[in-house]
Amino acid sequence: MKVKAKEAEETDNEDEEEIEGDELEVHEEPEASHDTRGSWLPEEFEASEVPETEPEAVSEPIEETTVETEIPKGSKEGLEIEKLSETVVLPEFPEDSYPDVPEMEPFKEKIGSFIILWKQLEATISEAYIKILNLEIADRTPQELLQKVVETMEKPFQYTAWELTGEDYEEETEDYQTEAEVDEELEEEEEEEGEDKMKERKRHLGDTKHFCPVVLKENFILQPGNTEEAAKYREKIYYFSSAEAKEKFLEHPEDYVAHEEPLKAPPLRICLVGPQGSGKTMCGRQLAEKLNIFHIQFEEVLQEKLLLKTEKKVGPEFEEDSENEQAAKQELEELAIQANVKVEEENTKKQLPEVQLTEEEEVIKSSLMENEPLPPEILEVILSEWWLKEPIRSTGFILDGFPRYPEEAQFLGDRGFFPDAAVFIQVDDQDIFDRLLPAQIEKWKLKQKKKLERKKLIKDMKAKIRVDTIAKRRAELILERDKKRRENVVRDDEEISEEELEEDNDDIENILEDEFPKDEEEMSGEEDEEQETDAIERLRGELGEKFEADTHNLQIIQDELERYLIPIISINGARRNHIVQYTLNMKLKPLVENRASIFEKCHPIPAPLAQKMLTFTYKYISSFGYWDPVKLSEGETIKPVENAENPIYPVIHRQYIYFLSSKETKEKFMKNPIKYIRQPKPKPTVPIRIIIVGPPKSGKTTVLCFSVAKKITSEYGLKHLSIGGALRYVLNNHPETELALMLNWHLHKGMTAPDELAIQALELSLMESVCNTAGVVIDGYPVTKHQMNLLEARSIIPMVIFELSVPSKEIFKRLLLEKENEQRLPYPLHNSAQIVAVNNVKYRKNIGEIRQYYQEQHQNWYVIDGFHSKWWVWNEVIKNVQMVNKYMQTYLERIKAGKAACIDKLCITPQELLSRLGEFEQFCPVSLAESQELFDCSATDSLEFAAEFRGHYYKMSSQEKLNKFLENPELYVPPLAPHPLPSADMIPKRLTLSELKSRFPKCAELQGYCPVTYKDGNQRYEALVPGSINYALEYHNRIYICENKEKLQKFLRSPLKYWEQKLPHKLPPLREPILLTSLPLPGYLEQGIATSLIKAMNAAGCLKPKFPFLSIRRSALLYIALHLKAFNPKGSEYTRKKYKKKMEQFMESCELITYLGAKMTRKYKEPQFRAIDFDHKLKTFLSLRNIDPING
Repeated sequence: MKVKAKEAEETDNEDEEEIEGDELEVHEEPEASHDTRGSWLPEEFEASEVPETEPEAVSEPIEETTVETEIPKGSKEGLEIEKLSETVVLPEFPEDSYPDVPEMEPFKEKIGSFIILWKQLEATISEAYIKILNLEIADRTPQELLQKVVETMEKPFQYTAWELTGEDYEEETEDYQTEAEVDEELEEEEEEEGEDKMKERKRHLGDTKHFCPVVLKENFILQPGNTEEAAKYREKIYYFSSAEAKEKFLEHPEDYVAHEEPLKAPPLRICLVGPQGSGKTMCGRQLAEKLNIFHIQFEEVLQEKLLLKTEKKVGPEFEEDSENEQAAKQELEELAIQANVKVEEENTKKQLPEVQLTEEEEVIKSSLMENEPLPPEILEVILSEWWLKEPIRSTGFILDGFPRYPEEAQFLGDRGFFPDAAVFIQVDDQDIFDRLLPAQIEKWKLKQKKKLERKKLIKDMKAKIRVDTIAKRRAELILERDKKRRENVVRDDEEISEEELEEDNDDIENILEDEFPKDEEEMSGEEDEEQETDAIERLRGELGEKFEADTHNLQIIQDELERYLIPIISINGARRNHIVQYTLNMKLKPLVENRASIFEKCHPIPAPLAQKMLTFTYKYISSFGYWDPVKLSEGETIKPVENAENPIYPVIHRQYIYFLSSKETKEKFMKNPIKYIRQPKPKPTVPIRIIIVGPPKSGKTTVLCFSVAKKITSEYGLKHLSIGGALRYVLNNHPETELALMLNWHLHKGMTAPDELAIQALELSLMESVCNTAGVVIDGYPVTKHQMNLLEARSIIPMVIFELSVPSKEIFKRLLLEKENEQRLPYPLHNSAQIVAVNNVKYRKNIGEIRQYYQEQHQNWYVIDGFHSKWWVWNEVIKNVQMVNKYMQTYLERIKAGKAACIDKLCITPQELLSRLGEFEQFCPVSLAESQELFDCSATDSLEFAAEFRGHYYKMSSQEKLNKFLENPELYVPPLAPHPLPSADMIPKRLTLSELKSRFPKCAELQGYCPVTYKDGNQRYEALVPGSINYALEYHNRIYICENKEKLQKFLRSPLKYWEQKLPHKLPPLREPILLTSLPLPGYLEQGIATSLIKAMNAAGCLKPKFPFLSIRRSALLYIALHLKAFNPKGSEYTRKKYKKKMEQFMESCELITYLGAKMTRKYKEPQFRAIDFDHKLKTFLSLRNIDPING
């Protein structure tokens, strides 16, 4: 009993402790509510704060319920955990109420007092116009409650959206009037537009332009908004598709607008419709393939839904057999059974068994068969797959052949399945006839052919059945006749005569004719079939009716789509396919190319207004500054300048102002601003120094006056400068200087200004700010080596020098044309032919040396063919300037970022290169790091594969090595470089012949054998090849001789691989020279004249010479001897020519036998009937008797 009482007391203590804990929580909650200015209702406390304990199962004899609890002990004894087994039973009570137990009374009193106190406090707070937040704490985490409180506190400080009212429209009208007063120029351009359209274009639309932002966010569809359902948010107007969408936006506008990035536009969705035969399927397939989107043929999709069950396409045009054909087939099958004949499978093909279609499939089949629109519930299922489900939702599509009917077009607008545009392919009825009629005529011909074949088969079967039936009946009649005869013979005992037999046979035939009369069809012949002309007229009429119905439907569909503000694009489909395709691409080009900027809107403003906005920080200048972003994307590297001839065109996009250099670039930017904004920012600019030189009348001044002075100066702000201009600048602007006084002293005496003074004047002119910021174009200087040296001494190094190359003949031709066109002046001009000729000769005498110097020292000399027009020359000049300037900008950008940069086309002299070489000198650091090869790049002076990193220059061996170095230069230079460059005495050095001789008496290693060949040949005996002294090198104070240049380069790059080798004990014998005369006769002939003798014998074998009155053997020997003399390589030129002539004479004599044998006949011919040279050759032949064939 005591133990049970003790357990009961402990249980009561636990309950009291739990209640105290709950009370503490209750006391803490009001404090939290006071901090957050919240309010709790009693029901909320009843639902959330009442401790609920699940009733434990009553212990049974078999199993017990164990409850584990943590019981806090006194502070003296500490905290201990004990496990007690007990049975807890709570009284039943409603879920939204408290247990009716005495322990809950203190808790109820505290709640009641809190409610009374809160009602008084709530009235006080409401009078102070402080907002009270009621929080539902059931099933909520503390984080969720905190987020709700934070959102409520931030809401008064956030932008809110409101529905447009009459006051907003009045304010908008006032803004339009103010803008019209400020911007009169833009207003003049818009005079032709209507007032409503002008207002619509000037409205500051929101981030989704005129599309509904709610539909875009939820369904990723571009649905035009209704102007009557409009709201304003952050000074921008939004249109909505419905009142529900507007309410959603007004509740949480920040969820539907762009924040850091512009809103993403959905992919292209196009509806392509047109009459049957207009070519829409072919155009849609080609367009989808080009744009890499889906091509969906609507009716084909419907057919595919039925094809698995029907196994054939459904529709009037796919019905193969008409009712007559079906009857004919059935008749054919019955006749085949009667005739016991097996018909071919093609003709006796049975109908497919009737399949069970679902309700949806039945509706689709009915729509295809009866040409009716699909119901909305079917269209909802089909279209939602393309507009709302992946992968088509994020890829886009060309929907071919939809909508087909006005009801389907209305469904698109009502359900929000909006395409970007609807393309209507328009054709005439004659185009349809030309495209579809030939195929239908061929189909009709094939059908008629099958019909005739079937009729012929039926006719043959009927004839066979008739013959079989007649034969059967004849047999029956003959049996009856024979039976009667046998009865008569038995009764009368008389023989039947032949006449009686014939009469009986005639009777049988008459009976058969009566029973089986001839078929009327056979008597009357075949029925009248439809003729081809009638069929063509019928088919033409059917196509015309179909075309009229399609055209009427399409007109209603177009009106319906226009009502829903869906853009309509009309295409003339009567032209050739490639023209239609090109037209379609051009019409859709804005939707495709400007897709990223479909929600963007730009506002052109005057330049003064742009400057005023920037001054008052109403708008900000873009990161492009005054660069034209369009020209920058097209490769422009020179910053344009603003002046009267080249005005700028500012455009506002979002909070930034962009400056465009022309109207064309402004239009491009306004169509697709995102394309030009998302490009690398302009690189740092450098002043450009250009020199143009050329002979007189080469066009350099004309080009300068046309392009540089006007075009470059006006567009890019470069200064046009010549030596005369520099002198005038000093005399006019600095007349009191010592330089001006010295120039005046020379000029007043009629002397030319010395080059030294001219260079000083040029240097002073180059100090102008425009020359040091934008750049300068120097005309016609230098033209002598002395002037070039003065420029180098003053460090006036141009970025690029252009030489206009024109032939002298063209120069004088231009001079004559210029004199014919110029006016006669009373004073002489310095353009006479003599002066031009002297200047031309002087120029060509000095220009070669100047060109060579700049090509070797700075690599900045470009030769341009001045024979072309000035327009072509201008394009070439600008192209090369842009290229060099781009190199400069890329170099500065990479160096500023701490990266490696190419130094080609930077006008670096060889002396500067040597002074700034890095740790690897002119050896490739990439080859040394990757393959430990010493690749020496000093053989070439080109800087094509050179780069700068950390203030040092490095040269690479190839473009591949350069790319690796530019990507990760730290890996190839100290301290991360794996292999340092060896010391100078450890680098192999190639030896010339003189250097090799100076090393005497030092001997070559490996006894003169090539170390590379020996090593690469795996040190085999056959790989011991003597080297050549022309390819000697020194390494480790040792001399090595290689076989050829390739082996020499291998040793120089990898000396550690080849330098330390040992020869085998057995070496090949030394090759000592043997005198030719010391050889025996066969060896002498083989080594001496074998080649010449073989050639002579081959020639003798081909020619087969036979000298008159000599034997064949002697003739051949004489020919070989002459051939050896004529082609003796060691004979003199005179001897070879002499014996070549004798050999030709010998060959002519040998050819006499062949000629006379062909021309001479047995019968005598008179001289007039012989060949012209016959007698002469016959006399020559006879004269060769007893004559030496060599010496004559």
